[in-house]
Amino acid sequence: MAIDTQAQEQLLRHRRIWEQKPILRHVYNDEFFARLLTFRKPGGISVEVGAGPGFFKQFAPQILSTDLIWCPWLDAIADAQQLPFRAGSVTNVFGLDMLHHLATPMTFLSEVSRTLIPGGRLILVEPWITPFSYFIFRFLHQERCDLSETPWLSNEHRAIPEKRAFDGNQAIPYILFGPKHRSRTLSSLPDLKLLALEPFCLFAYLLSGGFKPLNLLPESLYAALSKFERATSPLWRRIAALRVLLVLEKNN
Repeated sequence: MAIDTQAQEQLLRHRRIWEQKPILRHVYNDEFFARLLTFRKPGGISVEVGAGPGFFKQFAPQILSTDLIWCPWLDAIADAQQLPFRAGSVTNVFGLDMLHHLATPMTFLSEVSRTLIPGGRLILVEPWITPFSYFIFRFLHQERCDLSETPWLSNEHRAIPEKRAFDGNQAIPYILFGPKHRSRTLSSLPDLKLLALEPFCLFAYLLSGGFKPLNLLPESLYAALSKFERATSPLWRRIAALRVLLVLEKNN
């Protein structure tokens, strides 16, 4: 088994920062993980793909955690673009910031459609493009933000650059499910319907510094800021949200 030592070291760095920054754990547990579980379908097998540093597994230990990169804190190795599950055998597939890292995201979505039971759900939290977030992702983030990609085209008709595990294009979720191309994406996935699309995540994550040592958000202010973010209008979220909750459900 080949081990990507560079990717493993980055995951270990994330785990060290996670332990050192309680404010980061607050944001993930309250804003990201809780949202993922809100749409969880009860019963059956639930799988997390692209589990990486294993934080969601800590929050919801009953969920089977998988990733392409071997790590001792995960349950299994699995390629999200070639899932090792029987057709119609999985109730929920979870993903956090993983879709935009895939070389062929439509392959993954087709695999999810194959493996889900009727009524099963794909539940994702991903970057989302808004006027505010585009500036952040395009100019202040280490990953690409390229709105010109064409993820629907078959592999032989699109250039897929060689990528490392942490390479990504943060615009991919918006390209696939934003208002311009959403119908095109869903027409390619006839067994899946869009159940929810909820932009969220305004300032708390940014002020926490994410997985960088910097933190501008005291724990004492987090609860108030989180309450404010949840009370913001849909219009404000369309302008400034950094993330989106995406829920796709397999037709019965």
